[in-house]
Amino acid sequence: MDKKYSKTAVKDVLYGTINELTNSRRFYWRGISSDYSHLTDEGKEQLIIALERIIPLIHESQDEESQQRSRDKTFDILKDGEK
Repeated sequence: MDKKYSKTAVKDVLYGTINELTNSRRFYWRGISSDYSHLTDEGKEQLIIALERIIPLIHESQDEESQQRSRDKTFDILKDGEK
């Protein structure tokens, strides 16, 4: 299995996506304080689309980390058995 994204890379993608959405008046209305700031309807739609694409990346990253830990434990057990 080829590693696609690390946990850090997925976090960077998520942060970058949210940052880009909130820097556009088309997607986010920034008021004089956070009480007056909000996503526009289109911003909400775009955020949902982005999350639906990012969530599988999170799962892939977690699966890869879990598989690597399992491989490492297996090899450690095999090494200990050789001694």
